[in-house]
Amino acid sequence: MGDRVEEPAPGDPPGAVTEQAEPPPPSRGWIRRLIRSYLLPRRRNVIIAFGAAVAGMLVGSFTPVLERLIVDDVILSRRRPLAPWLIVLLGAGLFRFGAAHLRRYVGGRVALDLQYDLRNDIYDRLQRLDFARHDEMRTGQLVSRAISDVNVVQGLLAFLPLVSGNVVMLVVSLVIMTVLSPLLTIVALLVVPAVFLTGMRLRTTVLPSSWDAQQKAGEVAGVVDEAVTGVRVVKGFGQEQRELGRLVQAGQNLFASKLRALQIQARFASVLQVIPSLGQVAVLALGGWLAIRGRITLGTFLAFSSYLLQMVAPVRAFSGLLVQGQQARASAERIFELLDSNPVVTERADATELAPVEGRLTFDDVTFGYLRSEPVLRGFSLSVAAGETVALFGVSGSGKSTVALLLPRFYDVQSGAVRVDGVDVRDVTFESLRSQIGVVFEDPFLFSDTVRANIAYGRPHATEEEVVAAARAAEAHQFVTALPDGYDTVLGEGGLTLSGGQRQRLALARALLTDPRVLVLDDATSSIDSRVEEEIHATLRRLMAGRTTLLVAHRRSTLRLADRIALVDGGRVVDIGTHTELMARSPQYRTLLAGPSGEVDLTGVDDADAPHVDLTADLAADVVDGNGSDGVTASAWRPLDGEAPRPKALTGGSDEGLGGTGFGGGMAGGGMGRGRRMGGGPGMGMAHGMGVGHLGTLTPTSDLLAAVASLPPADESPRVDTEREAVHDPHFSLRRFLRPYRRPLAGGLVLVVIDALASLAGPSLVRRGVDQGVVAGSERALWATSLVFLTITLLQGVNLWAQQRYTGRTAERLLFALRVRIFAHLQRLGLDYYDREMAGRIMTRMTTDVEALSTLFQQGLINAVVNVFTFAGVAVVLVVMNGPLSLATMAVVVPLVIATVWFRRRSARAYDTARERIATVNANLQEGISGFRVTQAYAREDENLHQFRRVSYDHLEARLGAQRLVATYFPFVEFLSQVATVVVLGAGSGLVGGGSLTAGELIAFLLYLNQLFPPIQQLSQVFDSYQQARASTAKIGELLATPSSTPPPAEPLALGRVSGAVRLDGVRFAYPTVPIETAAEEALAGVDLVVEPGQTVALVGET
Repeated sequence: MGDRVEEPAPGDPPGAVTEQAEPPPPSRGWIRRLIRSYLLPRRRNVIIAFGAAVAGMLVGSFTPVLERLIVDDVILSRRRPLAPWLIVLLGAGLFRFGAAHLRRYVGGRVALDLQYDLRNDIYDRLQRLDFARHDEMRTGQLVSRAISDVNVVQGLLAFLPLVSGNVVMLVVSLVIMTVLSPLLTIVALLVVPAVFLTGMRLRTTVLPSSWDAQQKAGEVAGVVDEAVTGVRVVKGFGQEQRELGRLVQAGQNLFASKLRALQIQARFASVLQVIPSLGQVAVLALGGWLAIRGRITLGTFLAFSSYLLQMVAPVRAFSGLLVQGQQARASAERIFELLDSNPVVTERADATELAPVEGRLTFDDVTFGYLRSEPVLRGFSLSVAAGETVALFGVSGSGKSTVALLLPRFYDVQSGAVRVDGVDVRDVTFESLRSQIGVVFEDPFLFSDTVRANIAYGRPHATEEEVVAAARAAEAHQFVTALPDGYDTVLGEGGLTLSGGQRQRLALARALLTDPRVLVLDDATSSIDSRVEEEIHATLRRLMAGRTTLLVAHRRSTLRLADRIALVDGGRVVDIGTHTELMARSPQYRTLLAGPSGEVDLTGVDDADAPHVDLTADLAADVVDGNGSDGVTASAWRPLDGEAPRPKALTGGSDEGLGGTGFGGGMAGGGMGRGRRMGGGPGMGMAHGMGVGHLGTLTPTSDLLAAVASLPPADESPRVDTEREAVHDPHFSLRRFLRPYRRPLAGGLVLVVIDALASLAGPSLVRRGVDQGVVAGSERALWATSLVFLTITLLQGVNLWAQQRYTGRTAERLLFALRVRIFAHLQRLGLDYYDREMAGRIMTRMTTDVEALSTLFQQGLINAVVNVFTFAGVAVVLVVMNGPLSLATMAVVVPLVIATVWFRRRSARAYDTARERIATVNANLQEGISGFRVTQAYAREDENLHQFRRVSYDHLEARLGAQRLVATYFPFVEFLSQVATVVVLGAGSGLVGGGSLTAGELIAFLLYLNQLFPPIQQLSQVFDSYQQARASTAKIGELLATPSSTPPPAEPLALGRVSGAVRLDGVRFAYPTVPIETAAEEALAGVDLVVEPGQTVALVGET
């Protein structure tokens, strides 16, 4: 952004994170914003890339003039020597090789640096947005912006140096053409306004259609993200088919929107590509007529034909730029809309450092609601003395978890004040406040790092002794040392390779290591068995001495730690005192401690620190969830006939829920979600609200919405057999996947071949017009040839339109089928796969890897086929036209083959490395979104950005390695084409002089030769897509080959209506992520259990 994070020097690791400037205000000029914020800091490389492109194209612009001079003054009139001019032509080729190498490598680096900066800025912004802003976000849209949209913008920038060079070449060519023949130039110029007007018309429709398609892509990513993060809920309720149905529906919407955009593009793009061919027809007719009348020479005619062929690439590039530019505009606006989003909770400009506190807490008449119209706290007032432990106790929705969120200023109060030692928390800096408050969330989030790094998350430089001491205090040391690598054991994402109790103990150790003056515990031991909990409580009593502690109590056992208990109801403190005092005077308190039977269990709650624990009573009524008593909403219990009604639970406002409906992502209790509750709202758990806020989607302007509404309806269906695609195929390959789509692919191939043949007809018709019309002086033959050329050109335009529509539809069908196939297999895989794989890597398969195949299917594959057919067809025509010249041309084939073999081997390794590293980047991004609450609680934003920059830079280095190879190989191929031209002119001079070759044949041969190597150049763009798609296909194949740890039975039985009898006979089980070597490593070692119908059985044991 404005003050950029400096790029690490090449070869050096990323430097320390520099201070981030506030994002610039929203800008209407997205191009201006890109230039100012991302290109100006790298102006040197930008100048080199664009300068090399312009210089190379300038020299290329004069190549036809040199060829004209050689034909007119050397070959036909013999007025000049041949060798010096061939040397000049060869020197021009060497210069263009150097310029093309610089343009490709430096220009590619600028584009990749832009991708690197944008991705880092998005990550940094997400880390610094407050809880309220994250509550408004849809994770799928965020992933889409950080991956898909960034790639679109990067692709545009990589395209720009070539386009700028083409524009210069177009201008210079027109100047030279004007000098050679003003009349012919006027005819050629007619194509320019036609291209411009068509492009402007295309611009008004491509943006809204592209924007809508990108929004639909974000919705697909959202469905995948919810299914991955909420996999335990999906499987717990057996809703795999429902999730697959959601994916199919979102995929169908994406297909319809993408197909509409492709149809709009096809209508205009086909016109744009035919216009230059119409110019060639005009030059053949008018130029031939002028040559017959002696007003221009054959050399001038060759130069004009060559210039028009050169103009095809700039015009096609311009049409591509218009389409890609509108797509990039939509992506850039989506990215900047996120980067311009400011947190609701911000530091004041005059915020001061909070001095070391004693720990006095004051909540003064606080009113707060996640929605202003629905307050959760209403006049909440509470004072906590320094060193005192106060428990907040109440029903779910009473506001107790919200109180704990306001203290570290994760949210701001709407009225009233929160003070620490008499200082309003809004008057101090975040870091000085949060560094003195230790928070343990209800649903602990652990990062995919070592146990040691997770404990030391708040103090990265803590010593080994300090880490172990914190683990011992949290009763975690014993199980940590039993892990395969002890404190160096790497945990899975969210710590899901551990039990819920183990995760809570590590989260508690993480908080204790920071030695906070104020400790906030939100049901921090809910997943821990009573014996271990009592050991932790004994340690906490010692550690909390002299430390202010705020407990959010959902369990009766937690109340024993409190000096006082604040009874919270309806967003207020309705009573406060010791347990004994509240039992004596508060009916509400007694009701909360009562079970559905109405009996109050007083065991285990005492005002004094009691070393003795009645485990039987504690286990009988351990959880006070707040939904009622012992985790039960009493009012929801329907009395049996003749039974007295249950006591009515207390009612309160919305607390843990944000309001609105979310998609369940985790079961209650032991953290059954994948690190987040998808839609739970901003409770003290790791909730990540999915309500639609201002960042749920790109905020569109009324003009944009009107433009989308005016588009044709998007109602096309992919017509794909989703049941067939959902069947497991462990032997996935691109060939097997494409087999059911042979007919549509063959149909598209026919259209491509027709296009290639039509392109080959041009030089042959020019040769016929020169030999039978110009040289023979026959205007009739010239007009007839021009008419045939015009007919073929118009038919080619129709074919191009049909080709783009048909092949685009086929490509989108393939992508839809691939998404269904991958997602269906993800639903089959067992929980162990999700425990060991980071969510970001899984998302990479459905986003980055599918998009790589999308680029190949939609653009690369068609272009590759066109270019291969064109190359082969031109080669055949050259051999048929003149064997000796063709043999001379083949002299460049040997170095071309050697270079191609070298390039293919080296680039394959480079692209494989880059694909693996982008998966790591995406995994870090996804984890950063999931764990942002812990990040902010421990003020780790800068440190996390530094780590993200490091993995992002590793990916940048891998891509640059591949870019070096591309920047060497394809300019070398271009140089070989210049060598071939020199050889043909040298050999052709002798053949024309000997009478075995006509001037028309030489001109046609040179025109065909100009068409021989450009297809190889075009394959450079395809090759990048191909290599990325090849690497992605391998990764997708690995995923689809992964066997499920819970495979379906070969002959499944229909269960029917069950009676409820459950029987376990000798059940043994070990988690697949743990090697089974000894019985001690088994989680279950021969369990026998019978549960009769209607019986309730409690499973009791240590964590």
